[in-house]
Amino acid sequence: MRNHVIIIGGGPAGLALAGRLAATAARVTIVERQPIDALADPAPDGRDIALTHRSVAILRALGAWQLIPRDEIHPLRAARVFNGRSLLALSFAPDAADSDRLGHLVANNLIRRALFDALADHPQLAWQCGAGVVELNARREGVRVLLDDGTQITGDLAVGADSRFSFVRDQLGIAADCTRLGKSMLVCRVAHDMDHGGVATEWFDHGQTVALLPLGEGQSSAVLTLADGAAKRVAALSSDRLGEELTRRFHRRFGTMRVIAPAHVYPLTTTWSRHFAAIRAALVGDAAVGMHPVTAHGFNLGLSGVDRLGGLLAATIARGG
Repeated sequence: MRNHVIIIGGGPAGLALAGRLAATAARVTIVERQPIDALADPAPDGRDIALTHRSVAILRALGAWQLIPRDEIHPLRAARVFNGRSLLALSFAPDAADSDRLGHLVANNLIRRALFDALADHPQLAWQCGAGVVELNARREGVRVLLDDGTQITGDLAVGADSRFSFVRDQLGIAADCTRLGKSMLVCRVAHDMDHGGVATEWFDHGQTVALLPLGEGQSSAVLTLADGAAKRVAALSSDRLGEELTRRFHRRFGTMRVIAPAHVYPLTTTWSRHFAAIRAALVGDAAVGMHPVTAHGFNLGLSGVDRLGGLLAATIARGG
């Protein structure tokens, strides 16, 4: 049976779009190179996501927010940004008088698991996992997707949700500005002596950018941005030595730091696609816009785009389109 929508990419953006369409009569297939077990139980990747209130509302409507353990949701009560050696900070606090937080911090793998669990048994959703896309043809008469195991899938619309290095975008002939920044972001969870108070701290220092994202009591996600080679060298240190290095680089602002989870390193590349749609095709998430992580809003922007596209598709399908 022909699909209404073929979503290429089983990350958060692809799963969220499938969830947005779950309440419609749409027939949806998710195509993902990883095996389905990796979607069902994604490994920790070191990334903790700062979610806005709107993003939480979208995840709740998808049935995913309710599936995240309460003790893994951490309040983000305020944020402070420092520059150089100055002790003065640019501060951000909640706008609404009835809110005690800017948003929430949740591990990326837990968001992905919750999105998958909310969809796992949906009767209108098919999973095509463990094979990659080798060819995509999108014409007015329809879409055909060819996988590397020989499988062919046809549908009415293809959606690229396959990262900022999107194969779908290339197949559609959509130009994109991709900037490799020559820097990498090291992330790892740490325990520290001083109370974070639920406040995120970002510090644009000379030769480095550091941030501390508040998690549980006495624990945070430490984020260190350095030139590519330097980031890899720091990540290669033993846990004890890495804790000492982070303590030094944070100038002991939070006391002694102790590494409590493995470090992960991500090379930084920003992406801006010239178009977000083509004939019978669209881009969402990082395939459309891959933001610099210093903004802390890449996930939120992607989720907002998914919600908007999903609403348009749901209205069209309801009309028989």
